[in-house]
Amino acid sequence: MKNCKGKICLKIALKIISIVMSITCLSSLAILIIIRGDGPIWHIVNDGWNGIFYYENEEESLSGAGAYIYPDYRTAVIGHWLDHLLIEGKAAELGEICEYGSSWMLKFGELFGPIMSYSPPSHYSLGINPLQEDPFETKTVEVRKSSLDAANEGLFTQRIIEAGETISFYSGYIINCESPLRAIDRRELSDEEEHVRNMYNIALDLENDENFCIDLPPELGNSIERYKATLGHKVNHSFQPNAEFVLFPIHPILGSIMSLAALKDIRVGEEILVNYGYNYSSDPDQPKWFIREWELFHGDGKHDEL
Repeated sequence: MKNCKGKICLKIALKIISIVMSITCLSSLAILIIIRGDGPIWHIVNDGWNGIFYYENEEESLSGAGAYIYPDYRTAVIGHWLDHLLIEGKAAELGEICEYGSSWMLKFGELFGPIMSYSPPSHYSLGINPLQEDPFETKTVEVRKSSLDAANEGLFTQRIIEAGETISFYSGYIINCESPLRAIDRRELSDEEEHVRNMYNIALDLENDENFCIDLPPELGNSIERYKATLGHKVNHSFQPNAEFVLFPIHPILGSIMSLAALKDIRVGEEILVNYGYNYSSDPDQPKWFIREWELFHGDGKHDEL
């Protein structure tokens, strides 16, 4: 297979490779290592739903020149890596995947964008420039006026999304979920003011039960002029969602963050909607907008959340 372009070609190639090559499983990250004696190494993350790593050398040192290919199988980060951590690299687009003898080789287009490196967020840092856009998101989603009457901005697709695909990422400050967000602020806020402050706070769904949350202060989350490193926080709520929040454990720049994954096939230009998971039955202290939506969907009485 020569000069075969795009996502379908790569999926076919990976299927062929998985049958004919030896496979070693690293269960901690659900990465399949696919090795060929005279060619590069492929590391398929979570059956490909979280992308793949591609290294040019034949050794399993996980270091050296290579690429991370996002789950759209077109967008990549090319650079130098150590144990799947990006030392330095830039974005590129996958151009071709070709068979040379017994090896599969990838060809990429011109590098673009800023120099990037692994830089995970913490409780005091966003990790990266808040205005540095993710190369995958810029081709997958956009922020514009929501189609929902009660909402302001929303998140919309720029390409066809298949069920199960990653749509967008959700990052911010990483904090302990029990930590007060205003530890030394003595002002008393109303319940509604507290809801506004916490509107971009989401649990980081790690498997080891560590109690971490992702938090974006509203002054950042409300404006893509101030924060657009990830755009998942722009998704609006619906009791009839087309997406869900899931852990994305191996983002090439930000590490373990949250993401949005499609619950069904989504057309170009469709608004992404997710169920926020609030429950008015068990916890009546909810934002006013959510109480209105709950009553419209469930009726005036309190019911168990769908």
